[in-house]
Amino acid sequence: MIRSSLRCLKSIYPSCFYRFVGSTATPVLRETSVDWSSLPPVRLRGRRYLVGSDSPGVPELLQPPREGFPPVYVPAGSGEFSPEDWAVAARCVSREVVDGTGVGAVLLRGLPLRTDSDFSRFVNNLSLKPMSYEGGTAQRDNVGENVDTASKEHPAMSIEPHNEMAYTNYYPEKIIFYCHEPAEPDQGGETVMVDVRQILRKLDSAVVGKFRKLGIRYCRYMPERGDFFHGYNSWRETFRTDSREKVERYLSARGMTWQWGQDGSVSWWYNLPAMTLYKGEWLWFNQAHVNNADFLTAHPDYDSTKPVPPDMTDANTQYGDGSEIEPEVLQHIRDVTWQAAVGFQMQRRDVLVLNNMYIQHGRLGFTGNRRLLVYLAESDA
Repeated sequence: MIRSSLRCLKSIYPSCFYRFVGSTATPVLRETSVDWSSLPPVRLRGRRYLVGSDSPGVPELLQPPREGFPPVYVPAGSGEFSPEDWAVAARCVSREVVDGTGVGAVLLRGLPLRTDSDFSRFVNNLSLKPMSYEGGTAQRDNVGENVDTASKEHPAMSIEPHNEMAYTNYYPEKIIFYCHEPAEPDQGGETVMVDVRQILRKLDSAVVGKFRKLGIRYCRYMPERGDFFHGYNSWRETFRTDSREKVERYLSARGMTWQWGQDGSVSWWYNLPAMTLYKGEWLWFNQAHVNNADFLTAHPDYDSTKPVPPDMTDANTQYGDGSEIEPEVLQHIRDVTWQAAVGFQMQRRDVLVLNNMYIQHGRLGFTGNRRLLVYLAESDA
């Protein structure tokens, strides 16, 4: 069945709906089909700069998107509309498809959003409550109102699938990506998506039980200024401030324990559950493997002759009692995650709307140029 944003538009603008439909006054999005099977194969197992990729549990190839995941919507009809106009139609589709059906994702393709400003105008009219990236681990630049660049990690490195900011107790419910400049064909950079509900069904029950009992301890270390280990953020960059007091207020408000080093660095740690209850359903919602110090060994600039101790890496994870998470457990989580993952190269002007509670996202390494923007939202306003 082909769905569109017409029903939702009618509910929003009942007095003018019949007058505008059929004319060029109302932007409408309609569902379309995409032949994902025609995508070229993308290697996972043995992939360079992807931690754990040598495991036999990692699939040889990344699966293409399945039919209906994600559903794809494109503009219907003709007419010139503003980013604010398209936000109305997109809001309808997001509420009906991402939230209403529980699929957790929708890809909007072909929207006339051509600049950072267009995307900012678009997302800031979706009736969502934006949130900042303060305290986040990735390197990002602010380029517009509530809009940042996506991760500036080394392009060759693959970013494992993860729920955005699941390592804090303040995370977005929605995350929206905009492709300003895609990677060239066959140059990598595939966007990866995984449904956490599938992950939970596949994980070993003993692994889940131990995490449920102990929770996860997230540990962070950041220097005072400059870069650390080939470009990792300082606390000044992470918290976007030069004030120690502001950093301490942030950490204290979130129940974190911290310690300042004599060199001006700061370390902090805190415990969080590995699962969360969302809309009556328990979800696997954490970054036990993504934030573990072993990710460092997959970094393109890692020097194995000068190993960095876990407590001096940008991030590390432990069980909630402070014991180390077994390497085989971390690999089991990675194996299961990649077995459930799908991916594709985003096209220029693609907008990907995700429910961050249900859907993990990631990125495979690439060569050349690639530029995505991101918007975070707590919930519907």
